[in-house]
Amino acid sequence: MRESRSFSQALLCVALILMLLSVLLPWWAARSSLAMQQQQLNQQLPALLSELPAQPRLPGISAFSRASPPLLPEQAWWFGELAQPQQLGQTPVFYTLDTGAATRQWLSVSAPLALLSLILCVALQFRLHRVQKARQQYLLTLLQQPEPTANSLSDPLAQEIMALHRRHQQQQQELQQKLEEAQLQSQRDSLTTLGNRYAFRRDLTHQLANENRLATATLMMVRAIALQDINSRHGFQAGDQYLQNIARLIRKVIQSRIGAHAYRISGSDIAVLLPGQCDPLASSLGSELQQELYHYQNIHDLDCVAYIGFTQLLPGQSPESILIRADSALAQAQSGEPNGWRIVMKNSDDEDLGESQWRQRLQSMLDGDQILLMIQPARLLKPSLPGYNEVFTHFPDENGGVYPSSTVFAMLQRLGMSMLFEQKIIEMILQQVALHDLPGQRWAINLTPASLQQSSFLIWLERVLMRNSNVTASLVFELDEHVLEHQLSHGKRLIEMLRRSGARSAISKFGHGYGSFRLLKDIKPDYVKLDPELVRHLEDDSANQQFVRMIIDLAQRLGCHVVAEGVETEDQKRLLETMYIDGVQGYLVSKPLPLAEFSTQAAGLG
Repeated sequence: MRESRSFSQALLCVALILMLLSVLLPWWAARSSLAMQQQQLNQQLPALLSELPAQPRLPGISAFSRASPPLLPEQAWWFGELAQPQQLGQTPVFYTLDTGAATRQWLSVSAPLALLSLILCVALQFRLHRVQKARQQYLLTLLQQPEPTANSLSDPLAQEIMALHRRHQQQQQELQQKLEEAQLQSQRDSLTTLGNRYAFRRDLTHQLANENRLATATLMMVRAIALQDINSRHGFQAGDQYLQNIARLIRKVIQSRIGAHAYRISGSDIAVLLPGQCDPLASSLGSELQQELYHYQNIHDLDCVAYIGFTQLLPGQSPESILIRADSALAQAQSGEPNGWRIVMKNSDDEDLGESQWRQRLQSMLDGDQILLMIQPARLLKPSLPGYNEVFTHFPDENGGVYPSSTVFAMLQRLGMSMLFEQKIIEMILQQVALHDLPGQRWAINLTPASLQQSSFLIWLERVLMRNSNVTASLVFELDEHVLEHQLSHGKRLIEMLRRSGARSAISKFGHGYGSFRLLKDIKPDYVKLDPELVRHLEDDSANQQFVRMIIDLAQRLGCHVVAEGVETEDQKRLLETMYIDGVQGYLVSKPLPLAEFSTQAAGLG
């Protein structure tokens, strides 16, 4: 458009120049002719004056006078001085040239030329307008549909438009590629390059919304249990490398499984969605991944690398129920051997509750003190020792039964209510112990792993114990060995606080390996409770018997009392007695009893 305006301005200038030339050139020619006529008269007129009358009429002269200029008005001002009265030399003779013929000559030439120039300029302008309009239409079409033609190859502006379109398309492709990459990055964990929790939630919801009711899938959850310990001992870089190695092992195991996708859904949890039935997949994948974890454990000198949980996905289920069962499977796996795996299938309608319903029920339990305290006493073999009674919690449901404890604790952890329940349970135990007033008894309270990580909980617990000093001396707080191994500094802090407050400590499920002796030396608890797995096959395993003897001997030398959990037969009890164990606990002694029933029995025996 700028070029069109420039050309139009140039054309206008040309038109003006042509118009001026068509006027000026004929005028100049007529003036030159008039000047030649004057020159000829000036040469011929002196000779003729002697022969002419006083007022002669000469060709080419419009007026003649002697002695003074003629008084006729001058009409041809466009010829300037040539149209004025002329004086002939020194002679007092004056004449005026006849400019009519020159004027007619000028007009007869300049008028057609001016008209022709005007017509030519108008025609050129009209032609230019049509060409410009056609070109604008062509360029507009080219902008909308950039298809190369023969004209576009020779037109610089069309080539610029084509180049602009190519750059625009290239930029669009680059932006689309970056958008796709950003979308992938937004659904990918930056550390492990696995999918993140948003991608997991999307795929899980899509799987559960499948209209094919026969389509089944499996959720495998892997919990990298050693992450916190590695972070605290070796730094966060080592922890990141540990998680990357776990992700690499999971990829190696699932790479042959069509349709398997892995996601990192939290700091230490990795989820895998696989199509197919849960039982066969868990048997093959669980065993294969467990072997990989054992190998990694031996190379890096770890007590445990990770635990594995499996559950079945069916269309129509809620994501919350799936995750609760996966947490339950992990909780069961953590209670067994290192790097173990467990399966939890759908076994209760309570698992299908949504988070909001679970929150309401749990809050109702909390507000109404709807928590049952169950007691499982130990039989102590030395009369000088006070009684040892482990307190368990049951959570009643609306149908007169109880919720699975693993399900409740998994949901509490998910909803961020673990500390509230732990505080409520401890307060209820303190109230009940003070109410029943059974001297010579000690009450063991299990603490969850999450309690060690909450400084606010430890501060609260110390204040409560100090405030209830008359009951505190009869309390024993238990923590599992594998929890203390991975949170040793927090465990030491807890035990120091318990000693200051007058309470006692115990390590439960003790005896996973020779690393247990180092833990025993560092912690020096008041009680050591042997892992039921050590007791289960004690009669048939001489190496295991020797290991148990070493634990009992070392613990007693350090001033600890040793209690064996999971004792179910008289043979187990007799064998443990030969090892000078301090006490036994299990179904052989007593099943868990409600606190009121136990108190009645204990009072009757007293």
